[in-house]
Amino acid sequence: MLPTVAPCAQTPQRPRNNTAFRAAFRASFLGNMATAWARASPTKTAPSVRVSAADLAEFEFYTPSRSAGSVLVIDVDRPEAVLDIFDTIPAEIRPSWIVETRKGAQAGWMIDTVDLRSTARERPVAYARAIGAALRAALAGDEAVDPLTPVRVRNPTYTWAELRASATPPVYGLKQLHQGLKTAGLWPESMRFTGRSATKQAHRTIAAAIDTGNRNQTVFDLARHAAYAGEDFEAVAWETNDAAPEPMGAAEVRGIIRSITRYMASPRGHRSTVSMPSQMRELLSVMGRRGGLANTAAQRAARALGPSASAAARKPLTDTKARKAQKMRTQGHSVAAIGQKLAASPATVYRWLRRHVQHQCRFSSVEHQVFRSPRPRLPRYPSRRLRRHQIPCAIPPRGPDSSPPTNSGPSCGPHSG
Repeated sequence: MLPTVAPCAQTPQRPRNNTAFRAAFRASFLGNMATAWARASPTKTAPSVRVSAADLAEFEFYTPSRSAGSVLVIDVDRPEAVLDIFDTIPAEIRPSWIVETRKGAQAGWMIDTVDLRSTARERPVAYARAIGAALRAALAGDEAVDPLTPVRVRNPTYTWAELRASATPPVYGLKQLHQGLKTAGLWPESMRFTGRSATKQAHRTIAAAIDTGNRNQTVFDLARHAAYAGEDFEAVAWETNDAAPEPMGAAEVRGIIRSITRYMASPRGHRSTVSMPSQMRELLSVMGRRGGLANTAAQRAARALGPSASAAARKPLTDTKARKAQKMRTQGHSVAAIGQKLAASPATVYRWLRRHVQHQCRFSSVEHQVFRSPRPRLPRYPSRRLRRHQIPCAIPPRGPDSSPPTNSGPSCGPHSG
């Protein structure tokens, strides 16, 4: 009777280097890459060039996108790298591909695309980096290679790459990788990512203390901040309302959701801006506190003058800009062009044009400011009414025998006559 031998861990066989397999794998890889261009190079030391996704198979090395993370790459530099990868990583989160190298192997996981731009949310990026760090620690990979944004790695779609993969490689979600690592005991204890947004826990904590008189405001504030962060603000609104001791009616909650929806969809709604680094935010807050606590002589003198002093200082600048706006308008410029030139909104330009008008007649050209009160009594005409800047000039022509003009009738300006 033959002795029983315990089965050993089976590593997938290297697929035959045929065109059909390569084409299927390349289509899956490029479909998840989410970019039409990439930086690639023929060798490890050659300068990289920008190539289209269709030509990526001609280059042995490439640089993953810096704006959209779609892969996690771990570089393992030891001869038994392939066996270690399949022995260490659980079967449910096996790498999407493995490229063998002379020193070892590079393992890659295709993941759901993570926005890496400067306007992206910080938590998904930190979550993806934490998972990449956990995979690298589990495989004792090269610390110099960032799993999410490596500088240059092996191209799995390269025609002559020593590739171990399936024709349709799996695409993992971050939560799936996280749960797989935790189940296998490969998740570091120092990392406290739970896979859920921290704002949801804050919503539950705040909602537990909602008082009946502040239900509407609390639901609105929590929902709109969730909308600003790109989360499901409708679910947050309903969850916050349900957590209140006395929930509001469904019609009120739906009204709050409609208001936030209209605001987010409007052109002047909340716009995502470049996120400020936490160090810069702390530095600016320290500078603000230091400036407020300084209480210098100049600050005290400015406070003693009051708001009228600042208004008086701004008025000459406003008058100058208004005259420029009127001059540009007479030259045929549009309101939008004037606003762009003078760094003002269309409403401000219209206000300047109404305030400073150019009154011209045959005998005088007076630039004056329109006074709204007391409103002049305009003569009634059967066909139309004249505007204030269309008041007929009552200055009679001066001849050799004409008498001085009188102050009766409408004048050319506030100081005419």
